[in-house]
Amino acid sequence: MECSTGIIRSSGKTLRDSYAIIAPIGQGSFGLVVKAKHLETGKIVAIKRIALRKDTRSRLEIIRETFALQNVEHRNVVRLVDVLSTSGLVCIVMEFVETDLKTIIDDVYRPLNDAITRFYFSQLLHGVAYLHLIGIMHRDIKPSNILVAKDGTLKISDFGQSCLYFPDENREYENQVASRWYRAPELLYGSVHYDPKVDLWACGCVLAELLNGSPLFAGHSDMEQMGRIAALLGAPNEENWKEWHELPDSNKIAFENSRPTQNWQKAVASATVDCIDLLQSLLEYSPQKRLSAQEALKHPYLTDCNENISYVPPLRKEKCIANVVLEYETNEKIDDYFVRFPDL
Repeated sequence: MECSTGIIRSSGKTLRDSYAIIAPIGQGSFGLVVKAKHLETGKIVAIKRIALRKDTRSRLEIIRETFALQNVEHRNVVRLVDVLSTSGLVCIVMEFVETDLKTIIDDVYRPLNDAITRFYFSQLLHGVAYLHLIGIMHRDIKPSNILVAKDGTLKISDFGQSCLYFPDENREYENQVASRWYRAPELLYGSVHYDPKVDLWACGCVLAELLNGSPLFAGHSDMEQMGRIAALLGAPNEENWKEWHELPDSNKIAFENSRPTQNWQKAVASATVDCIDLLQSLLEYSPQKRLSAQEALKHPYLTDCNENISYVPPLRKEKCIANVVLEYETNEKIDDYFVRFPDL
């Protein structure tokens, strides 16, 4: 049954009773994401299917994601539709969004112009600003977690690493969060006292990736990640990061010979002067010097952004059903889950 808010409630029914799965669209350590059809309303949704493990971390990620999605309402954040649970499984049902920013970045036919970059990046900042306003740190901003609808609307998704932020300097947060290529320096150096600015570092990495078509800091280990950052920003020191020596891992590695690059055009060749200035303001070692999302939205690079663009992004590729059979219970017939094409 669909209520006035657009949320589908399945009245305690099981996944099988409520949805017909069309195709897998994503897979990760958490489980599987599938495209599905709500049998009563015909609406197309995305279902994140998570196996309940005994470890505390997996259960914590489920709690984080459902809590965050239940408490957000913004055009640039993916919308929660329903939550279903069975013995050993939790299914988070969300609005279906056709593609993601990673697919757009990889699109060889994407026009390389500022209008498209600014169009998507300003929406990302609007979504992040909203999350920070209501006290949520996402902590895993990256292109594959940023969905894009066919009308161009960008939506932040995947809140499995999110948490509530409290402006208390004594409060501790876990630092093994965020994907390495988008992980802020304070996390890499072991800080447990940080703030939402970790999301703004990640946003800066996403902006650079939109411009370059590839990650700016693609380290294969945390140490290499630090080295790649130091190659662009120079070694962290008291001048560029006053609090650096207070971090737990600041004395474990040194990049004494690293000097900040004098030519950012080498790192982001297609960037304009204004764009480079914004990047430098987001990719600051010191969180105190890093722009907030609200401040970044006021930057000259993002003034007068287009509300629409003519570019039509490619659809996200669906995965082969045969490759995900083992994600389902072995005592169930997988064909019973999947909708037949004439029913679409």
